[in-house]
Amino acid sequence: MIINYVEKYFDFFNRNVKEFSVDYLSKENPFLKNYVYLVNDNPVGLISYSIIYDRIELEYIWVSPDFRCRGIASKLMDKMISEEVLNITLEVRSSNASAINLYKKYGFKVASVRHKYYGSEDAYLMIREMM
Repeated sequence: MIINYVEKYFDFFNRNVKEFSVDYLSKENPFLKNYVYLVNDNPVGLISYSIIYDRIELEYIWVSPDFRCRGIASKLMDKMISEEVLNITLEVRSSNASAINLYKKYGFKVASVRHKYYGSEDAYLMIREMM
């Protein structure tokens, strides 16, 4: 089940998400949308994205390692893609093959390479045109 993020989940994500800082979840931002995926009332997934005018920027998508390969990331992506916008953009580590495959499944294409975007690692800027 997907619900709006609520503050009671902050400690869980702060302890378990190592790929990025979740401090932004507690800040007021009218453009940011955060959703949590629950299994048996326990958080196992998170998606965060900004809607600015007619476009979305995917900030983060994360699924607990114990719950990966169960379609949770796809359900979170479906939630984001249901928004009415012209395009969606994101950056992804060039070495993150599983994420790149997920994004390609949803029609994202590599638009450019951001050299050393993640320290010494490159990132792909990917885009999906919606309309």
